[in-house]
Amino acid sequence: MEEVNLAESTFIAKKLTQRMPGGFCVYHATGDEKFIYVNDFLLEIFGCETLEEFKELTGYTFRGMVHPDDLDRVEDSIARQIANDIRNIDYVEYRIIRKDGTIRWLDDYGRFVSTKTYGDVFYVFVHDITAQHEFREENSRREKVIDGLSIGFSSIYLLNLDKGTMRPYKLQNDDFNKIREDLNLTAQNAKWEIILPEYAKRCVVEKDKEFYLKEISKETILNRTKDETSYTFHYRRRDNDGNTIHMEVLIVKVQDEELSHHVIMGYRDITEHIKSVRKKLTEKLNIEMALEREKHANEVKASFLFSMSHDIRTPMNAIMGFTALAQRHINEPELLQNYLEKLDESNHHMLDLIDDLLEMSKIDYGRTELKLETCNLRRQLQIVIDMFRIQAEEKAIRFEMEIDLPEHEVYVDSLRFRRVMSNILSNAVKFTPNDGTIKISARRKQVSESGYARYEFSIADNGVGMTPEFMKRMFDAFERESTSTQTGYIGTGLGLTITKKLLNIMGGSINVESKKNEGSTFTVDLPLKIVQEEKKELPPIVRDYKATGKYRILLVEDIDVNRMLAETILSESGFLVE
Repeated sequence: MEEVNLAESTFIAKKLTQRMPGGFCVYHATGDEKFIYVNDFLLEIFGCETLEEFKELTGYTFRGMVHPDDLDRVEDSIARQIANDIRNIDYVEYRIIRKDGTIRWLDDYGRFVSTKTYGDVFYVFVHDITAQHEFREENSRREKVIDGLSIGFSSIYLLNLDKGTMRPYKLQNDDFNKIREDLNLTAQNAKWEIILPEYAKRCVVEKDKEFYLKEISKETILNRTKDETSYTFHYRRRDNDGNTIHMEVLIVKVQDEELSHHVIMGYRDITEHIKSVRKKLTEKLNIEMALEREKHANEVKASFLFSMSHDIRTPMNAIMGFTALAQRHINEPELLQNYLEKLDESNHHMLDLIDDLLEMSKIDYGRTELKLETCNLRRQLQIVIDMFRIQAEEKAIRFEMEIDLPEHEVYVDSLRFRRVMSNILSNAVKFTPNDGTIKISARRKQVSESGYARYEFSIADNGVGMTPEFMKRMFDAFERESTSTQTGYIGTGLGLTITKKLLNIMGGSINVESKKNEGSTFTVDLPLKIVQEEKKELPPIVRDYKATGKYRILLVEDIDVNRMLAETILSESGFLVE
């Protein structure tokens, strides 16, 4: 290590540094690091007028000059730098405490030398850098604030709207990097009016490209930032795997006169946020829909109970009224016969209503199970037609039939099938005026390789028809067209409801065409499986049977009225009843 004559060097340093703009000192590198020399400017930095004041404040040592909280850090740094620098030069920054108690920041440029007279010493030049340090600290705080505000943003740029340049502040978007490299543009000469349109061309979803280009145009940015300090817009882009990414762009006007016509543009991925919002909206919508369904169900239930009580009361009133009249006119055969016929009509109406209500309840509570059996559709349809033939003849209604069904059997719930067809044919007979016509047609439409076939059944009348308003609600429970009163027949209002529900269970459908005062056409489409067996002879339908006293029946019934009725019917049929 080079040795110097400290006395000569110090004398020269005194002459050179006594009034130089900056502090200068020489201190021992070992022991208590006592000062050998300090210039007047160093005294001024510490706010001391005399050397005695400086000595009293610092103990006239380097250790006493440095802020105690910085001392260990400073000495460790100096030792490491001297050990690694062949020039024996170090640089540190630290705080001091002035005579008036204020804290200042100094930068310290030192050189370690070995002398003959004083041993190892440091020559040190110091400057007051408090203003620069505070500036750096303020910038650091600003950067931390900006970093905090920019969390989530993958890219942030400073756009010069006059020069068309875009300077990156935060750049994590590989798309922008690749475009810049492909166009041989550096970060310093990147033109946003070139890069952003190219980005739109390569990455933005086709439907959003026009919108994106409009929002990042100079004209739009100037117009939007004229009255607003910031604004955002959303668009969609594709990633390398073709997935849709939802992006948000934030554009902020720079509030600085020296940076007029500058804006900050930030990009961030909001896909997860969009998914979260959609999930919350879906959950909210599901809750609202559930509440609405519950509300509707309660309204339907209340309406059902009201209609049911009204519809039951109507035949009950008739039964009670005609029963009372029959009792008063028991000895008047003609009147009595008329009252009994009315009672019979009311009883049948009550029975129909109860049957419909029971059927509705079973369907609504999921207790309707299809009992599939092998049946001939032509025979089943003929049974339904025969049920209404007498009623039709009483009104001089003609049945025109086009039945084009093969003789093979199918698997079907025959009871539910007849219920569906009888509900439709019953309405046709009821609402077709005298001398009217009802056309009944049936055909097999198509057969699949799986052994199923689609069958179409159509019942068309030239009756009173329905209004478009009623057709919208004709499958609702207890709904009846005003023509019910005009035709003199008031039904239960459940027939079409049950028909629709049964067809849904059976996998079929129903289509209705109608015009007021011209008639209605009901078309049923039903898929059924064909029985893959040889044709069997169908047993004849037994319509009436007389036992002629050959059979004895033990009748058990706990309700007297029902037992009496059953005994009378069985006895009239020729059975011996006990």
